[in-house]
Order: sequence, then C-alpha cells, then structure tokens
Amino acid sequence: MHVLHPLVVALSLSTAAAELRQDPAPAPPPVQAPELVPGEVPASATAEARALWSAIQAATGGATPQAKVESFEISFDANGRDAQGNSVSFSDGRIRFLAPGMVDSALDKNGRRRLRGPKGDWMVESNGTKLRLQGVELERDRGELDQIAHVARTFANLIDARHLRLRSLATLATPPFAVPASMLERAKALKWIEVLSPDFAIAHADGKRSTREVRAWIGVDAASSLPKLAMIAEDDKGTIVHETALLIALDKYRALDGFQVPFDLRTYAPDLSHAPWTFAESEHLRLWLKSGSLRAPLTPKDFEP
Repeated sequence: MHVLHPLVVALSLSTAAAELRQDPAPAPPPVQAPELVPGEVPASATAEARALWSAIQAATGGATPQAKVESFEISFDANGRDAQGNSVSFSDGRIRFLAPGMVDSALDKNGRRRLRGPKGDWMVESNGTKLRLQGVELERDRGELDQIAHVARTFANLIDARHLRLRSLATLATPPFAVPASMLERAKALKWIEVLSPDFAIAHADGKRSTREVRAWIGVDAASSLPKLAMIAEDDKGTIVHETALLIALDKYRALDGFQVPFDLRTYAPDLSHAPWTFAESEHLRLWLKSGSLRAPLTPKDFEP
C-alpha cells in the first residue's frame, strides 16, 4: 500500500485551507435602470400604443408642446363627503396645487381649509385657528388630504401628458377590472391605454411617496381622444393595492390656458364589500370647475399655515 509522505499531506491541506480563506470574487455592480426622460415613449411600446398616446397629448395639450403645468389654482362648486362621512354641498371651493405634491384645499362649506406644504399637514379654521393634522384622532382628515393631493396631481398629469415619465405604455383590448357596473357600458366604448409612470406616485400624509410602482389605466373617447375615465392604483409586484385605488370620471372639457380641461370631475373610492372588490357606484367627490389658472404664481410659502 502506497503511503503519502506526511510533508505532501501537510502541503496539500495548507493549500486547500488557503483557497478556502480567499475572498470570494466581487459581485458585479447592480444594473442601474435607465433614467426616464419626460415625454420619451418606451422602446417596448407598440405602434398602436404610440399612436394613441400621441393623440391624447395633442387633444389635451394642443399640437405644439407647452411648458409643463407645475401649479394651478381652480375654483369650483362641489358635492362630497366630509371627514366624518356626512354629505356636504358647497359653492366657491378652491384647490391650489404646486408640484410635486403641495396642496391647499377649501372643500368645506364652513370655510375650513386643509393644506399640505413644507411644514406638514394642517387644518385652518375660518377664524384663523390652526391645527396640525397629526395623531390617531385626525387620521381621517389626513386620509382625506391624501386623496385631495392625489386628485390634484392626477388632474395635472392627465391634462399635461406630454411631460410624463413613462416606464411602460400598452393598449388594452377591454376595460380594466373594478369598473362599477353602472359605468361598464361607458367604459367599453372607450379606447384604453395602460401607463406605468413614477409621476403618478401617491404622496402620503408623512410627505413621502410610496416606493411601489403606480399604474394608470386611461379610457379615451374615440372621437376626441380626450380622457374620460382614469383609474390609478399602486402595484405591488403584480398585485393591485386596492386601498390606494382611485377612479376619476372626466367630462365637459373646455379650453384653459392652452389646455383642454375637464370642468366636471367625479372621484370614486374602492368598495371592499364585494369579492372581488370594485369601485363604489356613487361618487365620493364631485367638482364643477368655475374658473382657474394653470400658471398660478405659487411658491412653497403659499402652502404654509
């Protein structure tokens, strides 16, 4: 029987141990997603999706590109529900918006304002009393302000589609899920396009945007190419986060500062009493625009209490 020399064995073990002690090969650097350019259509978009998106841009913003809508101020009449769920109707309401997510809203017949700005979320009573929207007891008010800010931001993005950053763009053969039964026939008559864009991200009460992707499904009138229905929701790896979903109906378009703007807007909240869930049949908020500006000279200071 052949026996290995002890020195050979020792050298072999020493070499093996040295190999085990070696640092592993460095991992390759992570692949960085390409930076999205405002207005640039993804290469994966089909010719049909490109044509429909181009038609939407021309219908809402005209044939000639304009400066991005960064702020607006609009006055309106409204029906809706207050923080306690009570029905309210009032006139001469107002929303002021400054991108990316500052909002000042007077959506209360008592003159109460809710605003989100560099100093956080606040409620300002008609007599000037200021209340910071924090704590469990004011969670409903913060949620309402979340929705107002989301509606304002979505409004700006839908009328100024040319400046959206697009991650994906695709047409749909049928309307998206969760359209309420009363709107289904209307939805079937529209052309639908699905947009994945970080510009639809939902800003929450803490001032932070969600890290989830946000999808928008836009239903377009075949004759005018104007958006008539829009659904926005966070997408958690292919699953829609239902509590973030929002449905907006847009009607009665008129010219305003070079854009076509819907002067009748209705928002619908998710109805989770059904399985699968759908949007509620009755609107949560309805706005009739009276006047406004898409070039309002606003600064962050205008959104402080």
